[in-house]
Amino acid sequence: MVSCQEVIKLHSMAEVQIVAGAQGLDRLVRWVHFIDLPDVLPWVQGGELLIITGIGLQGKPEELKRLVQGLIDKKLAGMVINLGPYIESVPDDVVTIAEAANFPLFTLPWKVKLVGVMQEICSYIVMQQTEKHSISSFFEQLLLKPVAAEQELMEHAAVYGYDLSQSQQVVVISAILLTEQKLTRKNAKHNFVLIKTQMEQFVRDFFVMRGQKILLTLWMDKVLFLLPENVQDEKKNRSIVQLLVDQLGEHFTALNVAAGIGSPAPSLQNIRESYLQANKALWFAESLATKQCVYTYESLGIYKLLFEIPLEKLQAYCEEIIGTLEEHDQHYKMDLVNSLFVYFEENGNVVKTSKRLFVHRNTLDYRLKKIEDVSGKKLANSYDRLMLQLGVIIARQIGGGHNRNTYNVRKYEKISHIL
Repeated sequence: MVSCQEVIKLHSMAEVQIVAGAQGLDRLVRWVHFIDLPDVLPWVQGGELLIITGIGLQGKPEELKRLVQGLIDKKLAGMVINLGPYIESVPDDVVTIAEAANFPLFTLPWKVKLVGVMQEICSYIVMQQTEKHSISSFFEQLLLKPVAAEQELMEHAAVYGYDLSQSQQVVVISAILLTEQKLTRKNAKHNFVLIKTQMEQFVRDFFVMRGQKILLTLWMDKVLFLLPENVQDEKKNRSIVQLLVDQLGEHFTALNVAAGIGSPAPSLQNIRESYLQANKALWFAESLATKQCVYTYESLGIYKLLFEIPLEKLQAYCEEIIGTLEEHDQHYKMDLVNSLFVYFEENGNVVKTSKRLFVHRNTLDYRLKKIEDVSGKKLANSYDRLMLQLGVIIARQIGGGHNRNTYNVRKYEKISHIL
């Protein structure tokens, strides 16, 4: 599918005018229909771009208003009105209805040949579908098996205008709130696929507006793409992805978007490694539950090591080091583990820690003393401190003991299986 935004940029649509629904230009066009029957609605299913001259409406403005409302209800992509003897202009009340629903409403002058418009739109849709299928196959070869013919793959990508001659970074984007919280709704599976497809199109449009054509696909319910390495400024790509993620969050307001970025891959042989790294960074970004979170693999620090340790060993260490603290929290309804985590994040600064926890300094001092008593470890001892810090880091990321975060454990098990 393609967006309305793409359609109106085609050569045959050069004289198109947007009269309503500009905010809905990201709607996806499944196909294009030219139907001028008195009753159009039974002949459309949803996702189409409808073209009419108005001959079937018999000059009745109220019928045009009814038609537009019906198309909105049936979730069409938009409508093009060929202005002329049957509809000379679009009534204000029709514009109002379309604008309120963000339903794209376009006009074309009578002199434009509709057969040429339909032919170009249909050809473009087929071409894009063919390209997307080819790109999906391309990613399968890069990610699922060793690259055997790198030059051949590069030439194949070049056919569609993609330059893979320089180092690439793999970026993986997911909508984590949708995945975990929205799937129990009616028609949720359909809505999930639709929104993911819209996200994919949004990402593509984002880079088109920047003058970039990037290799992109939907992969395992995530948007995955290759971003050329910026040799002059290694932080530039992260800034670009952060801007993209922020805009996705603003556009898809019900979702919390996260992204992971792998290390630069000097050749196609290294794309799979960058992809695995991007998934690790994405898992970390998702686990933080922070809005519009972006992480690069290089910024993971000690978590790079933790990813190489089997889950059961991490859980065993967590249970050994802070298991007693978690039991104490559960039994006495305290917050020792979280207080310790924040304390380490603030580099042992008790003033900053107490402010973040919204507790009095004396309360924090009591908790720190209780942590030492319960765990048998001293915060003043560097070795004990290191063990405790690793314990709360692991507990926060994968869960452990009585306070296990099953969402993070499930995510960790999934990513470990992929890796």
